[in-house]
Amino acid sequence: MSTVSLRNLCKSFGSVDVIRDVSLEIGDGEFVILVGPSGCGKSTLLRMIAGLEDVTSGDVAIDNQRITDVPPKDRDIAMVFQNYALYPHMTVAENMGFSLKLSGHDKATAARMVRDVADSLGLGELLERYPKELSGGQRQRVATGRAIVRNPKVFLFDEPLSNLDAKLRVQMRSEIRDLQKRLGVTSIYVTHDQIEAMTMADRIVVLRDGIIEQVGAPLELYDRPANLFVATFIGSPSMNLFEGEAAGGQVRLAEDFTFDLPADAAIKGAVTLGWRPDELTVTKDGAGFAATVTTYEAMGNETLILAEKDHHQIAVVTKERLALARGDTIHLAPDLAKAHLFGADGQRID
Repeated sequence: MSTVSLRNLCKSFGSVDVIRDVSLEIGDGEFVILVGPSGCGKSTLLRMIAGLEDVTSGDVAIDNQRITDVPPKDRDIAMVFQNYALYPHMTVAENMGFSLKLSGHDKATAARMVRDVADSLGLGELLERYPKELSGGQRQRVATGRAIVRNPKVFLFDEPLSNLDAKLRVQMRSEIRDLQKRLGVTSIYVTHDQIEAMTMADRIVVLRDGIIEQVGAPLELYDRPANLFVATFIGSPSMNLFEGEAAGGQVRLAEDFTFDLPADAAIKGAVTLGWRPDELTVTKDGAGFAATVTTYEAMGNETLILAEKDHHQIAVVTKERLALARGDTIHLAPDLAKAHLFGADGQRID
C-alpha cells in the first residue's frame, strides 16, 4: 500500500490550461474518486499520475518519492481503462498474465498467480476463452484481474463501468469497492457518475475547469457543499436554489416565502438559499409556499414531484404516495434547519 501526492500540478495543451495548480494528498489504502463535468480535466489528471500525459509543471509522488519523470512502466501503477484494452488474440489467462511474462516470472509461478486472481473474481472457468466470447461484465473483471495480478502500489480506474448496462453497473461497483477494501490498495477512480462516486469513495474530489472545488467524504459534500457548483453537481435530483435579498435578518424569496436568518448572521445583499429535494415537504394544511405540479412520478419506494414557482422549477422527493396530477397546486414547506446558504460569490455561508 502507498500514498500518492499531487503537488501544484499543471497541464496545458498549447494555450489551453486543462489542469491548474492541483494539489492533493491521497492516503495509504484510500479509495478516492475524481468527479466533474465533461472536460473538467479528471481523466487528464489520472493520465498524468499514470505517466501517460506529460506534466507541464508540478510533481507527482508515491510514498514521497518523486515520479514525475519516471516512465509509466516503472511507476508500479496498474490502470483499468474504459474500453478494457484487452488483447483480442489472447485468452483470458494470457491477458491477465501478460505483465508477469514481461517482468520475467516463470510460467508456473505466473500461471498460479493468474489462477488465484481469476478464482477470486469468478473467472476460473473462463481462462481459455477470448475477449470476444465474454460479456461486458466479464471483460471488466478480466481487465481488473490483469491489474490485480501485478500487485501494484496504486490502482487507477478510468470510467471502467461506463460501457455496462445499468443493472450490471450496480453489481460491478459493489464488486470493485469490496475488492479494493479486501486488497487495501490505494486507488484513484475517475467517473462522471455521481452515484458511483457517492457509493464507492472514501473521499470525493470535485473538479471544474481543472480546479479542485471541494474534497471530502461523500456525505460531507452532500450535506455541506462548499459552493453553488458542488451543491448543484452532487445529488440527484439537484439541489433546489432560491435567490433573494438579505436585509433585517430575513431573506424574501417570494411574496409568500420569507426565511429568517440565524440571529448571529450579519448578512446583507444578494444570497442564495438551497434545499435538497428530500428537505421539502408537501404540506396538507396550506403551510409553506404554493407551487404548481408539472411532473409526478411514482416510483414505488419514493415519489418525485417537479413543481413550478414563479417560473422556477422545484424538485421534491417524498416517501408519500400522493394523488397528484399536472396542474395541481401544492404547498411546500422547506426544513428550515437544513437550509444551505450561499453568498453573492457562490461560496457557502455557515
